[in-house]
Amino acid sequence: MADRFAGYGNGLDSPAVKVAQVSSDVDLPAGPCRCLLVGTAGTATVIDSEGNTATNIPLQAGYNPLRVTKVTFGSAADVWALY
Repeated sequence: MADRFAGYGNGLDSPAVKVAQVSSDVDLPAGPCRCLLVGTAGTATVIDSEGNTATNIPLQAGYNPLRVTKVTFGSAADVWALY
């Protein structure tokens, strides 16, 4: 079981050190984030850290533990990337 978390070094077990507002349909400037902080719940299309696209996924208001490199807003708004 411990092997499935092998790629999660790099301080992912501690608080974020950087916050950046996300612009829709633009690559995140600092690379894959630790999670998304969403102000207005809704949907979005994301590209994860492995390059896979997930379309129209629901994002809750608050913290969404997703490592993504790009977000295209559907109905979600006020999105922030935490690093």
